Amino acid sequence: MKTGTNKISPRELAFDIDGVIADTFRAFIKTARERYNVEIDYEAITDYDFRKVIDINEETSNEIIEMILEDPVGMGINPIIGAVEVLTRLSYFGPVFLVTARANRDAIIEWVEKTLGLGDGNPIHLEATGAHENKLPILLKHGIKYFVEDRLETCYLIQGSPVTPIVFEQPWNRKEHPFLSVGDWDEIHDMIEW
Repeated sequence: MKTGTNKISPRELAFDIDGVIADTFRAFIKTARERYNVEIDYEAITDYDFRKVIDINEETSNEIIEMILEDPVGMGINPIIGAVEVLTRLSYFGPVFLVTARANRDAIIEWVEKTLGLGDGNPIHLEATGAHENKLPILLKHGIKYFVEDRLETCYLIQGSPVTPIVFEQPWNRKEHPFLSVGDWDEIHDMIEW
């Protein structure tokens, strides 16, 4: 990823949760296999709206999504490799800023605290917007300059604003796009002005 010669200030950086910090789609796949006997190849999820590209009935997918949204801790959603270390280090500079389209703030804040170890001593600021379209106003309100996101459609919503979207590479966003991108948390680490 290239951000020019300038590194990104920790106070100007925010993150989406699902697909960037939380390995949510792998939890979905595991649940589909173990509880519903549905096999899904992670690399086959080539669209954020995964029901367009994988073979799963709507009732089953809705049940799994509901479990993930309401009980991410109980679903055993793991953090993406490297996220805990980078976010913990960022927390020493002040609250880590997280913005999610999830509506249930309590469930995801519990996951962040228990799974990432953030909260209390390692401060976070979490905004649960309830919709992807509501992310940009929150980012602007808090002076965020860079937002790491896995959903290309959200990056396009942000494009042209004072916020620079950074795509966290996943199978569903490998289409051609004009945005900065990172392949993993090591690359995120390297772009930060520590």
